Amino acid sequence: MDNFCGPFIALEKMLVMTHTSLRRFDMRLIIGIALVIAAALAGFLLVTAADNTTAVYAATKTLAPGHVLQKSDLVLTDVKLGKSGNSYLSASQLSAGSVVTKTVGAGELIPISAVGTAKQVATTNVVVQLDLPLSSDATEGSTVDVWASMAAGQGVFGPPAVIIPGAQIAHITEATGLAASTGGVRVEIVVPQTKVAALLESQANGDAISLVPSRGKA
Repeated sequence: MDNFCGPFIALEKMLVMTHTSLRRFDMRLIIGIALVIAAALAGFLLVTAADNTTAVYAATKTLAPGHVLQKSDLVLTDVKLGKSGNSYLSASQLSAGSVVTKTVGAGELIPISAVGTAKQVATTNVVVQLDLPLSSDATEGSTVDVWASMAAGQGVFGPPAVIIPGAQIAHITEATGLAASTGGVRVEIVVPQTKVAALLESQANGDAISLVPSRGKA
């Protein structure tokens, strides 16, 4: 009887071993396919992330508060900003008459918070002619305090005092007339509208005006 059943037992063992081998093969195949799919998905996500850029505006030059934005002031730039992309000015957000509300340096992306309307800014650009050179720290876009020494006679001036704190330099050009011979310059500054009258009066009186960099002020 044992001799009769022996071949069947051997066949049964062979079938069990074959089934086990096939199951192991199937698991390896499934794992292999899963790894291939995972690698393809990772590659797709990587390429998608690399292409996920946002077109926003950068400044072609230093923009001072009160400056009305023109197309020549801006250049569209594709950058990877992620979730912060909504914080910068895009083409769809630019409207006619938009005004810079705080200084943006040349080449910098323009934050939405730095753009508003003329009513929000309430500033005016005024040109002052200085008899003396500017400090090297007083550059376009920098903040300065406007000092004035009241004219008290021919070549006589009173003690200096700040008449406008925190003005910003919009543009610097070469001086004309007597100031040119002494190294002076013409400086266009952005001042609050409430301070324009005081500055114009000081200029009309022939006061000595100086621009002093405001340390620690934006």
